[in-house]
Amino acid sequence: MGYVDPKSRGAVLVVDDDADLRALLREALEYIRYYVLEADDGKGALDILRLTDTPLVRVIILDLMMPGMSGWELIETLHRDPMLSQIPVVVMSAASVHGDASGIGATMSWLRKPFGEEELFAAVNDAVGYSSRSEDDGVRSRAKAGRESVSSHPDR
Repeated sequence: MGYVDPKSRGAVLVVDDDADLRALLREALEYIRYYVLEADDGKGALDILRLTDTPLVRVIILDLMMPGMSGWELIETLHRDPMLSQIPVVVMSAASVHGDASGIGATMSWLRKPFGEEELFAAVNDAVGYSSRSEDDGVRSRAKAGRESVSSHPDR
């Protein structure tokens, strides 16, 4: 787990209790050269983040409603840890909100399920500091021409 391809854009930690959604996100993010780590709840995410051989996580994509440690609880825990509080968090949820997710400590806009690849790529790239670049144009075209959404169902 400690090796990250030098051509990779860095590691993204996807935290969601839905294994099928994690697989779809992994496929999409790996396509645009992110190294993807996965956890099915907040505790699993903390375990990954605290491993010494884990690649540097550049952004966390976080579902809020999960059994075990929820996304809300994970955000609270991250804020109390000086090292982990620096990692940008992108929230994804079926819950309806207005504006962005900064009120709950998330760094980027709320990704409301279902969302498309283009919205996912924009949120992750913004979180890690990439601007829209020509290398992403093919991915955006693929997202428009191919699958319409990454998530086909809301939180349980």
